Amino acid sequence: MKYPGSGPALSLPSARRLAGAGRPLALALALALALAAGCAKVDQAPNTKGGSGGGISLPGTGGTGSGSGGIDAPLVETGGVDKFAADMKSCSDVMYTFTPMIPTVTLLVDRSGSMFHCLSGNTGDAVCADPANTSWSNLKMAIETVLTQLDAQVRFGFQTVWGTNPQGGGMCPSLQGMATNAVPPALNNGATIKALYDSLAFPPNSTQMGMKFESPASESIQVAAKSLMADTTPGAKYIIFLTDGQPDYCDDGNGLCAPDSVVYQLQNAYTAGIKTIVFGVQTSLFDLAPGVLQAFANAGAGEPTLAPVKAGGTANDFYDQCSGGSSPGWMADLTASGKPAMRGTTLGTYSTTMGPTMPYQPSASNLSQLVSQLGAALSGVKSCTFDLGNINGMSVKVNRDLLNEAHVKIMGTDVPLDDMNGWRMNTDTQLELTGSACDEWRQPDTNTIDFMFPCDIFIVG
Repeated sequence: MKYPGSGPALSLPSARRLAGAGRPLALALALALALAAGCAKVDQAPNTKGGSGGGISLPGTGGTGSGSGGIDAPLVETGGVDKFAADMKSCSDVMYTFTPMIPTVTLLVDRSGSMFHCLSGNTGDAVCADPANTSWSNLKMAIETVLTQLDAQVRFGFQTVWGTNPQGGGMCPSLQGMATNAVPPALNNGATIKALYDSLAFPPNSTQMGMKFESPASESIQVAAKSLMADTTPGAKYIIFLTDGQPDYCDDGNGLCAPDSVVYQLQNAYTAGIKTIVFGVQTSLFDLAPGVLQAFANAGAGEPTLAPVKAGGTANDFYDQCSGGSSPGWMADLTASGKPAMRGTTLGTYSTTMGPTMPYQPSASNLSQLVSQLGAALSGVKSCTFDLGNINGMSVKVNRDLLNEAHVKIMGTDVPLDDMNGWRMNTDTQLELTGSACDEWRQPDTNTIDFMFPCDIFIVG
């Protein structure tokens, strides 16, 4: 039996194993068929009313087998119903489920003015006359395409990086710690996110301060991280940060300063248990300074990070160019951080080397590239950890001395029992895919996993 990735269930023991455990073959076959038909728990006492749970109907007990998934099966074992119940008790409830730890992901999408420029043709306009010829439209199409593929496996939320300069009469909610255009995370949230996403208007065709859309990325990351920290749902937490240009403080200040703050907030989020995957949409007009996206990707993964400064610069440049009145946003972040206001102080923590994680960098004008790389990025959050559920409140554990009797298959291929590149039981109730097996499970096109554990491996108490 195969089970989709959204709810992988335990494959049932073979009739031969059931018979070998002291059950006559006829009963074993009936039991296996019933479970295969209904994929449901078999009660310790027989189903006498048909029911809707795929139960087995037994002659002489009033059963009709009319329930959904139910079958009629002769009881050929001496001892009748009591013996059947006792036999089943030794195998507990037979049907157990390994449930993936569902990840929670906030899609943090850049809604700054650069996302609305033409990708080709008249690129000088502040807002493209052809909406389809923009990074915003192409990225939205890619996100909505991929979202439907993983909607039942990931709790998706949505938020934008957006604001207008308050000094020009605009508003920038993230400066006050508020999320913009937000949808709280939930399973099967794709339609809700799409409805909001599709409703978001283009900016006015203006470069006027207070009207054009800005990119307060560090504040938006901080808001998204706080929301995820407050989310008590079990499972890993992620931010997917999708941007096409330089961050700012909802202003037109020094472009060096805001990236330091972004690194700082990404590192804070990681320390709080929230990993950020960086998706840098490439255009010919708004290339980021060398190393900026790389610094974001390393910081979001909790890795050593090089300072995102201009060629030939050093980390001292942040304080030298951003302190005092030259960048009020950077100074506000420095004050909030509690770090000393002195030369050499930086918001982010930097190293002389960089980590291995690379940012995704698809072309904004290549839709298939956007879809494939976004699919890879989002599939990378699929959980490789599965927990064994309980049955009717009874705790269920695995006898780890018998793991050699079990099998795990991904897309029909056996995965070895291996701590480094296969599967292992971290505890009596938690299974983890490791190394290359986890990588394979996280491939965008990998959607089937089988857990084939024999009945006698389980302990119910």
